[in-house]
Amino acid sequence: MPSSPSSSRALTGLAARLRAVREQAGLSGTELAEALGIGWLQPKVSKIETGRQLPTAEDIMAWARATGVDAEPLLTLRAKAAAEYVTYKDRIADAGGAVPRQHELAALAGSCTFLSEYQPALIPGRLQTPAYMRGMAEGVEFLAADGIPTDQIGHLIAARLRRQAIMYEPGREIVHVVGEAALRTRIGGMSVATLRAQLTYLAEMSELPGHTFGVVPFSVVTPFTPLSGWSMYDRDLVVIETRDGTIQLTEPAVLARYARWLDQLLAVALTGSDAAEFCHAVSASLTDD
Repeated sequence: MPSSPSSSRALTGLAARLRAVREQAGLSGTELAEALGIGWLQPKVSKIETGRQLPTAEDIMAWARATGVDAEPLLTLRAKAAAEYVTYKDRIADAGGAVPRQHELAALAGSCTFLSEYQPALIPGRLQTPAYMRGMAEGVEFLAADGIPTDQIGHLIAARLRRQAIMYEPGREIVHVVGEAALRTRIGGMSVATLRAQLTYLAEMSELPGHTFGVVPFSVVTPFTPLSGWSMYDRDLVVIETRDGTIQLTEPAVLARYARWLDQLLAVALTGSDAAEFCHAVSASLTDD
C-alpha cells in the first residue's frame, strides 16, 4: 500500500480504534483471533492493531461481529485509510468482493454532510437506474477480467441501489454535474429505451430537495478542460476513478482547486427545471435501435 501522510494518519487511527474495541470487549489478541476463526492468527491481529496491515472490509465486518460493535463507523475509517492508488482488481479483492466494497463506499458517504460528483460521460452511480446499471455490467468485459464474476452482478446492483438511499436523507447537500455526453452515451449492452428511462429519472431527480443536478451542454464554453470525473467527500477528500485504479487526494491546495472547478462547472451548467427540460430534449433526439 503506497503511503502518504494523510493515509498513514488514517491507518493509525483505524488501528487504534480496532484495538480499543477489542479491549472494550475484554478480549486478548489471541482470544480475538480464535473468535474470528479460520484464517486468523494473533500475529495478524497484531499487524492490524499496529497499523502494519490494512484490514479488508470483510476483516472489519468480522472484527465488528466478534467484538459486538457497529461495523459502519469502522468501515468509514477503513475507507479513509485505503491506498492513494490501487488497481481496480486489487481494490475489489482487498474489499472482499464487489458487494462489501459497496458497503464500504456507503459508509464513507454516510459519514459526510457534503457530497459532490462530476462525470463527463457517465451517469453518476447515485443517479443510475437499475436498468442502466445492468446494461453497463452485462456489456462491460472487464467485470470478469477484474475479479467480478457475472453471478455477482445482481448482488452488486442491489448493493449500489441501497447506496442511493442517501439521496433522501435530510441534513446533507449533494451535487452532481455531468457533461452532455453522459446523457447520450450508451455503455455496454444498454438499449436506447434504457437510456431514455434513465434521462426521465434524471429529470425527476433534478427537483429533489437538497440535491443540485447540473448538465454542461456541448455548446457551453467551459473555463477549463476536465480530464476525468471525480467525487468529493466533505471537501476533504477527492476520489478519481480510472479504468485501472483509484486516486485519493487530500492536500488542501488540491482540494481547493477541485472545489473551485466544481463552482466553475455549476456556473455554466443547466440546473433545476432547465436541466430537466434538457434531459427530455436529449431523450427525444435519440434514435431508436
